Amino acid sequence: MAISGGLEPGEARTPAEYVGLLRRLKENSGLTYRQLEERAAERGDVLARSTLADVLRRDALPRAEVVAALVRACGPEEDVAEWLTARQRLAERERLAGEERPEASGAGHAPESDGVLDADRVPGTGRAPEGEASGGGRTRAAPLVPLVALASLGTVVLLVIAAVVLLPDDERTGDSKGGGSEASMNPAATPVAAGPTPGWSRLRPVGAPTLCLTEGEARVDGDTKAVAVQRPCTEAVPPRTYLQRESNGLYVIKWDHPDNGPGCLTVLDGGPFHGMLEPWPWKACRGGSTAQRFHIERAPGGGTDHWRLRPAQDAEPLCVGIRESAEDPDGSQGSDKAGAVAVAQRCTVQDANGQVFIIEPE
Repeated sequence: MAISGGLEPGEARTPAEYVGLLRRLKENSGLTYRQLEERAAERGDVLARSTLADVLRRDALPRAEVVAALVRACGPEEDVAEWLTARQRLAERERLAGEERPEASGAGHAPESDGVLDADRVPGTGRAPEGEASGGGRTRAAPLVPLVALASLGTVVLLVIAAVVLLPDDERTGDSKGGGSEASMNPAATPVAAGPTPGWSRLRPVGAPTLCLTEGEARVDGDTKAVAVQRPCTEAVPPRTYLQRESNGLYVIKWDHPDNGPGCLTVLDGGPFHGMLEPWPWKACRGGSTAQRFHIERAPGGGTDHWRLRPAQDAEPLCVGIRESAEDPDGSQGSDKAGAVAVAQRCTVQDANGQVFIIEPE
């Protein structure tokens, strides 16, 4: 049955189709995530922007209370029952499908041992040879199994010891004078310094810990561009921030926006917005671009979650910091003002907190 807006949730055959209809419901409303959150609050519902963006990004059935809050925020109350009925039908279908799914039969797994050596069994049957008793007259070979394993382990240990003893001293110590090991000669083989844990994250400037790095606008000489700014964390999603660590230890800072899609923070080079971070262009994370790679290192003297971001593209040591005014390239570092822009600037020791970020899981 079609409800307001011409949508028919009862015809959704899969959770993915159901969520697709919810996306159309949101789009047809013409409301932003913030407006939907505010309208839901006016009706006594809780519909966080970050939750809604996450729900509409996936293809899994959302919780019933999220569906009800979204439908009420987008249209009349009488539509809610139809949406919830369709959701319940799909949820019940998933539950029944899970119950009917056959359990693993154990195929491909070794049968449980009864202590008899496999050599004593008839190949392909798992039975003892005919004519042999299966009772007390049978010779049990279980004790041999750990003895064989122990002997093999002893052989491996002896081989390892011999290899270490026979190695030249310089190869055992990695001394560069003797050529060294592969790890000492090849930087790519050396362990990468530990950085923050990759994954969905929040970046909060130490100088303004209630603010988060997110999307905003900078205006310079009458031009406006979407760049990274600091805003209250309650307003910072979407976009969501994802830290991707590469094999060389560098990081890509990705943004995922339900409307604009994915983007990678890019240090702008030249022009009025020089040094600012732009997710430019949306849906273009260029493989290997140094303008989109960052060293993320522990801040000297800071806590375990305090980090500095250094753009990989610059020969001189630059650090990402916060600048209050987008139009003042020499403006003061650090600011607790919402809307202040993030920019790559010369690393500093004095007032270093303006270039330090708290990185934590989302």
